[in-house]
Amino acid sequence: MRDEERRILKMLEDGKITAEQAEKLFSALPTSSGMEMQSSSSKARWLKIRVFEGDMQNPKVRVNIPISLMKVLMKLGVKFSDKIPPSVQATLEEKGISAQIDSLTPEQLDELLNELTDNGPLKLVEVDEENERVEIFIE
Repeated sequence: MRDEERRILKMLEDGKITAEQAEKLFSALPTSSGMEMQSSSSKARWLKIRVFEGDMQNPKVRVNIPISLMKVLMKLGVKFSDKIPPSVQATLEEKGISAQIDSLTPEQLDELLNELTDNGPLKLVEVDEENERVEIFIE
């Protein structure tokens, strides 16, 4: 265990920081940390979305979606992507979002999700703006 990790654990033990703050400090450490290596070897099972406002400590919104449900929804999305009205497709494309995912096969979608989940916990998106923060990650 490295000195940085010991200091974080000591601050947590002394009540100087919360468990959530300790987690953030650990995630900021270089990936050579034993704790980071251990957590990255486990398979992710959830897509998690967190929205913070104000104190940035407790999320105002928490959404947890099982990866297995995501697989089903993505396969359904492929089957119904041609049903999206042209006006909606045009609006999405103006914003740089393609609604046409029908070129992906169910096998390719499975492979994509498996690659993401096999690599363990992974932060996909983090947006900080003034007094708000949004995090999307798999865990």
